[in-house]
Amino acid sequence: MVQPLFTQAADVFRRHLDKYDWSDQSPSRRHILQAFLRLATANGFNSVSMRMIAREVDIKAPSIYAHFPEGRDEIVAESLRWHFHRFGIAILEAVDQSESPEASWDAMVRVHLTRQLRLPESNLWDLLVATDKMVHNLPADVRTEADQWVDLYERMYRAAAADMGIESPDETVRIVMALLESASRWSAWNGDDKELPRLADRAVALTRSILDLAR
Repeated sequence: MVQPLFTQAADVFRRHLDKYDWSDQSPSRRHILQAFLRLATANGFNSVSMRMIAREVDIKAPSIYAHFPEGRDEIVAESLRWHFHRFGIAILEAVDQSESPEASWDAMVRVHLTRQLRLPESNLWDLLVATDKMVHNLPADVRTEADQWVDLYERMYRAAAADMGIESPDETVRIVMALLESASRWSAWNGDDKELPRLADRAVALTRSILDLAR
């Protein structure tokens, strides 16, 4: 089945992902990024200092600047890019085998729900991006980049909804995003991966109901 709007949106998203080359990302840089995400998730974004990161990776604080010359702001920006890039790759891999807008929609919901629950940093970035809209606590360039990532991703949902016959999908997609981003609250996941397929099925059913209300 031809799905022109979704195919176009997915291609735009893919081209955006292709701009990022992680081949030169050294193990040390990744280790620092992982440490930042762990600390930010456990202690709050604004609480993480360069000294805390250094202790976490067992190096002296000045040594971090050898990997991230611009310091904390660069670590924040790179962490966001890395998080969204991995998320985007997972989404595209899931929809590549889809042959209908319905299948593409379901695949995106399943990946989003699963990653939202399994990766604590997903909630961290969602909270940061939402909070930034009110208090502007992110660097300006990071804010612009985050907004672009979110828009490209949501455009895929809007396109899939439009291909399914939803004439004005903007509000519907915003509701779906709110549902998925709050999954850790409503799903009551117990941490058992065996429960994830059932919860993903539940998320698909809920989002399909939201689509039905928009018809």
